[in-house]
Amino acid sequence: MASVIKRINEYNSGMPAPLHELKWRAMKESPFRFYRGTCHLFAEDFVKLYKYKPKVKSWICGDLHFENFGSYRGENRVVYFDLNDFDEAILAGPEPEVTRFLTSVIIAAGQMKVAAIGLHKTLHDIMEAYTNTLIDGKALMLDPQVAHGEFKKYFEQVNTFDRQAFIAKHTYKQKGALLLKPDEIHFMQLDDSRKAKIYESLKPILDNDPRFEHLIFQDAAFRIAGTGSLGLERYCVLCYSKKKSKHYLIDIKQARQSCFSKFIKIKQPRFKNEAERTNKVGYMMQFNSPAFMSAVNIDNSWFTIKELQRVTDKMTLADFGTDFSSLSAVACQMAVLMAYSQLRSSGHMGSSTADDLKAFGKKKQWQRDIIELSGELARKNNKYYKEYLKVE
Repeated sequence: MASVIKRINEYNSGMPAPLHELKWRAMKESPFRFYRGTCHLFAEDFVKLYKYKPKVKSWICGDLHFENFGSYRGENRVVYFDLNDFDEAILAGPEPEVTRFLTSVIIAAGQMKVAAIGLHKTLHDIMEAYTNTLIDGKALMLDPQVAHGEFKKYFEQVNTFDRQAFIAKHTYKQKGALLLKPDEIHFMQLDDSRKAKIYESLKPILDNDPRFEHLIFQDAAFRIAGTGSLGLERYCVLCYSKKKSKHYLIDIKQARQSCFSKFIKIKQPRFKNEAERTNKVGYMMQFNSPAFMSAVNIDNSWFTIKELQRVTDKMTLADFGTDFSSLSAVACQMAVLMAYSQLRSSGHMGSSTADDLKAFGKKKQWQRDIIELSGELARKNNKYYKEYLKVE
């Protein structure tokens, strides 16, 4: 197998120099941040180590680590907490999704200096929460009204969110016009010609989609966000709704091929483009979709569109400090959401039925294999990370 540095460079080839520097610096932050930025390494290693021949097919988001859950407002303005990133989504078996998540918990535990016995129990608790939900066979949602523990605190914090204050934080006024703030942390300046191109590309949506018909574009900027998606072409557009007299921020993100596509041999449904794949799978797997979900073509590249959510609208490792007990409880609830998403999308576009997933959840050998494999992949990640740190 090629060296990890070569694999990373090949996957990220063609990235503009400023974004290359941002991503490389971000991935040096910690083993977990490195893991977030290298799903392609995981995909290749998983298939080679697991000798993957799935008997049950399910839709997976493809990059389900601990920080890829978050809250967002749906078109109905209700807040949901769910899986929230479908860039790598693909029709596969459930195993890669479960393994990706378990491996992220193991890496997090390593950073928190958790004893092996505590980690072992957590992994089995997560697997039990996941399989019991599959066996139950009913896809629900995480209800803020009955949330408890860390999730109760989380929803209480989210409900204090002032969207207009959030927009004010990222904008400034110039000659009476409201503009996005190019702080080089969240946004970078775009030239006027690129802004005009983005607005022109969005015009068909304004004309044909009633959700957008009252919006006026006031500014656009290049958006800096994520780790794995750093390097993708990504924009934020500041909009004003004439109907509601409110401002909105719209996230426009380049859609690329799933990093699993070279390794998963299951025949995939035919999508018109990668943005349709990302949006369609998200629509099937989430309880409700984010507001303004759509797609646009800019210069012959497809992009997904949704309302911009705050970076703080998700749980991160930093929120837990060294409290692995609380993180474990949250991870078990996330495992339930993972099962909900697979049940919700079961029987759609080539995936197995809910009854097939229930039968899969009752089998024990794959569960033992996946827990063991997750440990091996976590060790590989830490080895890769150490090699990566040596590169200037």
